[in-house]
Amino acid sequence: MTLRSPQFWLAELDQYGNPKLVDGSHETREGVEQAAYLFSRLGLGNDKRYACAEVHLTEVTAKAHGANEEALNTLNSIGLRPAS
Repeated sequence: MTLRSPQFWLAELDQYGNPKLVDGSHETREGVEQAAYLFSRLGLGNDKRYACAEVHLTEVTAKAHGANEEALNTLNSIGLRPAS
């Protein structure tokens, strides 16, 4: 699978400024601005704050990077890990 990056998203901001992606990805910022305009014209989220989020996607490989293996083993031994 090829990752399309960057992507532009309409993001709703919470009271602390943390974003939540609320609209599908767009290829340009103009697509986000159009989505914000449509939200406004349709009366959706009038009391909410929005921003444009530019998202860069890269493949990821899971690595421990110093995770506490003893704690993970303990949690898995008491049944935290879901059955596969």
